[in-house]
Amino acid sequence: MDQGVIKQGGPLACPVDENGCLTKEVSEDLVGVYVKDADKIIKKKLKEMNRLILNADCVHSYPHCWRSDTPLIYRAVPSWFVKVEGLRDRLLACNDNTYWVPSTIRDKRFRNWLSEAKDWCISRSRFWGTPIPLWTSEDFSQLVCIGSVAELQQYTDKKLTDIHRHFIDDITIPDPRGPSYPPLKRVSEV
Repeated sequence: MDQGVIKQGGPLACPVDENGCLTKEVSEDLVGVYVKDADKIIKKKLKEMNRLILNADCVHSYPHCWRSDTPLIYRAVPSWFVKVEGLRDRLLACNDNTYWVPSTIRDKRFRNWLSEAKDWCISRSRFWGTPIPLWTSEDFSQLVCIGSVAELQQYTDKKLTDIHRHFIDDITIPDPRGPSYPPLKRVSEV
């Protein structure tokens, strides 16, 4: 959006699927090829088309998963955000009324960060982590944010002793519109 490449609310171009493989948006003959394996194929095609200007390897740092040491692949995916920009004035006022040691944190570092704060992406697309406590309808017209284990137990009539993802992902809660609607499911993000 900042560079004018996409528009807010417009379609996202993401030619990489959830397995890290290219989709037909790139090229029909590259569908299903893992992105890190595609470089050689693309270079070969460019050379065959006489459009390869330079064929060289560039050694540079690249982000890797700290757990598996595999290369990270950036994808445009739906995400959950906290609308911080609309709260900026209130956050600044709260900061002014907070006792900080040293006070320069309040007056400079944190104040500077708050004054430029952008909407905050709180979701991650991975298995491990704290599950986001949101249950939604398929069309996202209904959304329930669970505030505690006790509240989730009230919705489900189940005793919960563990709220890690693999224990709560299959829990559904009734749609507030009534029993004629499918139950709400937890969002997959953490």
